[in-house]
Amino acid sequence: MGSPLTIDGNDLFIENPENIYPELEELVKVYKSRIITYLKGEYTDKEHNVKQTIDKIVDFYREGCRIDSKINDWLQNDVEGLKLVMDLVVEFSRNGWVLSDPVCNFENEKTDEMSIEIYNKAMTYFQKGVGTQ
Repeated sequence: MGSPLTIDGNDLFIENPENIYPELEELVKVYKSRIITYLKGEYTDKEHNVKQTIDKIVDFYREGCRIDSKINDWLQNDVEGLKLVMDLVVEFSRNGWVLSDPVCNFENEKTDEMSIEIYNKAMTYFQKGVGTQ
């Protein structure tokens, strides 16, 4: 980015913010919690896959259900999965999230557990080959 990131506990700092574009600084703020986890070496591939899946589901709704026909197919055919997604969105909202924000700074232990459950349901659905035509 043009400037190193450092962590101090749960705080993230851009060492020379004047060396980067304001848009990059805003991006770092938006994804702060995930960046800290990554820099601490605690962000596993599995965790990335789960969080990326949840991000895609949220983007699916944010874009008016048009961006991913696989997600649409899954949620139309898995009522339990749809209910879990709705419950997760409500939990994010309780944490202060609004639809225009990325969810990453509104995650907690409960949303992480819910996200894993949703990810597992989605992967089970897609591994069965349903809706992948």
